[in-house]
Amino acid sequence: MDFDAGRSKNVCRPHVSHDTMRAADCEAEGGEDMGLLKITNLKKSFAGELLFENVDIDVTEGEKVALIGQNGVGKSTIVKIILGETEADAGEVAISRTAKIGYLSQDVLEDETRTMEAEIMTVFTPLTRLEQRIEEAAKQLEVHHDDAEALRRYTVLEDEFVRLGGYGYRTLADQMLTRFGFTKPEYARVVNTFSGGEKTRIAFAKLLLMRPELLILDEPTNHMDIDIIEWLEDYLRKYPGAVLVITHDKYFINRVATKIYEIDQKTAAVYHGNFDLYEVEKVRRYEQLLGRYTRQTKEIEHLQSFVDRFRYKASKAKSAQDRIKKLARIEKLEKPTGGHAEVRFGFRTRRPTEAVVIETKDLAIGYDGPLQEHIDLTMRGFDKIGIIGPNGIGKTTLIKTLIGTLPPFSGEILRHKTLRIGYFDQNLAGLNETLSVLSTVHDRYPAKTVGEVRGLLARFLFVGDDVFKQVSVLSGGEQVRLVLCLLMLEEPELLILDEPTNHLDIETKNIVEDVFDDFDGPILFISHDRYFINKVATKIVWLKQSGPVVFDGDYDAFKAAIAEHPEEKSAKPVRQKTQNVSAEIRRLETRIDALHRELEDRKASRFDPDVYGDAARYAETSAKIAAIEAEIDALFAKIDRLQT
Repeated sequence: MDFDAGRSKNVCRPHVSHDTMRAADCEAEGGEDMGLLKITNLKKSFAGELLFENVDIDVTEGEKVALIGQNGVGKSTIVKIILGETEADAGEVAISRTAKIGYLSQDVLEDETRTMEAEIMTVFTPLTRLEQRIEEAAKQLEVHHDDAEALRRYTVLEDEFVRLGGYGYRTLADQMLTRFGFTKPEYARVVNTFSGGEKTRIAFAKLLLMRPELLILDEPTNHMDIDIIEWLEDYLRKYPGAVLVITHDKYFINRVATKIYEIDQKTAAVYHGNFDLYEVEKVRRYEQLLGRYTRQTKEIEHLQSFVDRFRYKASKAKSAQDRIKKLARIEKLEKPTGGHAEVRFGFRTRRPTEAVVIETKDLAIGYDGPLQEHIDLTMRGFDKIGIIGPNGIGKTTLIKTLIGTLPPFSGEILRHKTLRIGYFDQNLAGLNETLSVLSTVHDRYPAKTVGEVRGLLARFLFVGDDVFKQVSVLSGGEQVRLVLCLLMLEEPELLILDEPTNHLDIETKNIVEDVFDDFDGPILFISHDRYFINKVATKIVWLKQSGPVVFDGDYDAFKAAIAEHPEEKSAKPVRQKTQNVSAEIRRLETRIDALHRELEDRKASRFDPDVYGDAARYAETSAKIAAIEAEIDALFAKIDRLQT
């Protein structure tokens, strides 16, 4: 059948076009086992411009693979080729004939006029149909209770229902939606009334319930809070199928990936391990390539020097010709690039201070009512405070209140110093797309000469004709570098950052992290990027429903402290986790095991002639079975509530 992007279907049709073969199964022409997905020598160009070539990717059962690279190198194009939406110029894509592929997109949502619950339940259509057949068979038994064939048909249907997990699928769907941040009242909302980010989360929940053998995810952590992302990481690590993920989230890669493919220099390189291991190995490979390039360059210079000196000297002519031939045979290496390591610029506050600059006492923030209360915070001139928490909890409101653009709802704010504020937002607002890079800076600082502006821009990697590019044609990373240049020129004393790494590729994220880590003044920032938080933050303010938590330290230390005191994870004090909760979960699991044993006994008793021959006893037994199953479902739901 054809593969439909967004659906979880088998990919099993051969497709041959030009030099590209899309294999129907996981056996090459020689019969070699290739696992779930094998890409060999893939090549793609657009408008005569080579995008990538010689790309090899191998994904086997259960592997967790990250596909990384700068924006625009072709990662999403590779996915489109896998899905059959785009044809490659050359190469082979081979997919297991038995594998279901699930691709995260809003196309997973079949009908947005359905309620969220109805849309999610389409995953379980075979079970709901089987449920209907069981109900019909039960009605037949009520009328013909002594009909052995009707009893056999009912029993066969119910046994199949149990085998397929029929008595747990509604609880499973409920757990998944809860994990993705949806509440019971939202189940009845029509899908098209949700925001784009919420629709993505609904599609994601549905896709995971489909349980395909290969999950393909493109930036899965967008539109998600940290709590959801961390649950998702745990889920994907344990997921029995394989995962191929495109992401710039380094923390996510570290926790999930066991293998990384990087698209760089128009081809793919494979690294085994997580992101930390990738970074170490990439440096090692770069140093090796640079060493080979340096040695080859010296050899070429030596040979060329000999030729230049002696090619016209009769006694050395033969030796010179030998060296000319040797030069012709050398396959010249390109100088390896070091990426953002070549970026160098200063970014300092004018008046760094260790004094307290902002202090709050029993602060409450909000508009018509308080969003957060009892905030006690001290900010010194060197503090970099990361504000985290779910959307709508009050993160932006807190920053506006701290800097004075919004009055406190109650409590007190003491600003001990007036600071010049520099603002960096995820949308890069303030750039005029009709201006050139040079004009953008020069128009704001006309006292500087063109030469001075070009010198400044060169420090941000805008050299040569780059300075004449219009802002509208700049890549996301180039726009970020331009905003950083403007921000540096403002000489701010306090930086406000709103999701500063959203939609950036890893290389640009590295630049942004380094810039703000080196800044020696105070920073207030909102971010869902845990790698950025961990590198930059010296203090964390965690906003949650039960109130704020202020922690001195980076994100890793914060998570370690939370792990040592799990009661802090709870959103409501009445549901704080303790060892008693663990004991309660064990007690509930023991009860479930006992109920399962009783359930099997009750089902077996229906085959007793004294039972199936007596309509009243049969109905009583069936009612007891239904009650036990309902109790099991309720206990599973209670365990899930205790674990959240």
